[in-house]
Amino acid sequence: MAFALGCRADQRAGESPSRGPTSTSEARDSAGGRDSVWAELGRYYRDFTVRDWTAFADHFWRGATLTTVWMPPGEAGPRVVATTVADFVRQAPLGPGRQPIFSERMLDAEVRVHGNLAHAWARYEARFGTPGSVAVWRGIDAFTLMAHDGRWRIVALAYTDE
Repeated sequence: MAFALGCRADQRAGESPSRGPTSTSEARDSAGGRDSVWAELGRYYRDFTVRDWTAFADHFWRGATLTTVWMPPGEAGPRVVATTVADFVRQAPLGPGRQPIFSERMLDAEVRVHGNLAHAWARYEARFGTPGSVAVWRGIDAFTLMAHDGRWRIVALAYTDE
């Protein structure tokens, strides 16, 4: 999977501001599908930022995973960790839920849609900490989404620092 990053948040990848899709594969994608995926991503980041864990979990299909590389406490080195949505939400008070300041906002994204399948690579900026000490970092969220019964939901999310 290779996606070009660097689109403005108001511009869909593969589109010029005035001419629309710039490739045959983009022309086969549904503009309505891309708009629906963008809307779903916006709701996902909103619910994550306000730490509404019930709404957050509802963005995922049953069996979905969140995957990253990190070093679990007590281990000698980092490893790939795939987590279920339920486990992620259960652990949230130890992560994003443990500080008064937490936000994650999408800066831009590359969205590709084919029928009921979508991929989105989103650049985000996160803020975490206390009023006197806020850490800021950027990363990449790589989403795989699937539409069913009129709703886009996340099948898998892999993320890493930028």
